[in-house]
Amino acid sequence: MEVNISDILRAKLNENGASLVGFADLSQLDYPVSKGLQFGVSITVAMTPSIVRGISNGATLEYYAEYNQLNSQLQELADIGCRTLEELGYQALGQTVTTYTQNGTFRTSLPHKTVATRAGLGWIGKNALLVTQDFGSAIRLSSILTDAPLHVGIPIDESVCGECNCCTEACIAQAIKGINWDVSKDRDVIFDASTCRTIARERAAKIGLDGTFCGKCIEICPYTQRYINSK
Repeated sequence: MEVNISDILRAKLNENGASLVGFADLSQLDYPVSKGLQFGVSITVAMTPSIVRGISNGATLEYYAEYNQLNSQLQELADIGCRTLEELGYQALGQTVTTYTQNGTFRTSLPHKTVATRAGLGWIGKNALLVTQDFGSAIRLSSILTDAPLHVGIPIDESVCGECNCCTEACIAQAIKGINWDVSKDRDVIFDASTCRTIARERAAKIGLDGTFCGKCIEICPYTQRYINSK
């Protein structure tokens, strides 16, 4: 009986707390970006609805704690995914905090959200974050690169935000430009990461946090609202 690697991996990640798991074909990306590994695993964990509702006026200490807790959980999930793939005889590289770095323009060579859109889990919103049908932007992400032949999803190549400008109008930093994403657009066309970071750090400092925390564009998204108000 043939082993279904995709089903085994998804079940293992789901039973350890993943909210959404998707598989992507990365063969069209440049070799240095995918490290020569053809497939990607996108892992998401949803935020707690009550905590997301609490950031309607800016980041809170509860949001900060949740953010860090989910990052730790995602690190563990990536490690579990890598071990599972390696036990099945495949290479696996988790894009965790030990391997995943940003440069001076607040970019990475292969963002988690790129793997997610290639896996068909969602699209990039006007807020430059992944938006999913089930959870809006109220998620944290991680990813794995592998040579395991996974059953990949259908890539999403353009936004479905349409005329909605909730996040654009709510952005205190005015960093969101109100432009719909598609795969041909660079992030800087739709979003000013530097300005967002500056204002978010200033706002976080007011409640004693040393970091980049705001979350308004996550909370205000209609898809997020549908998720947090359904719970």
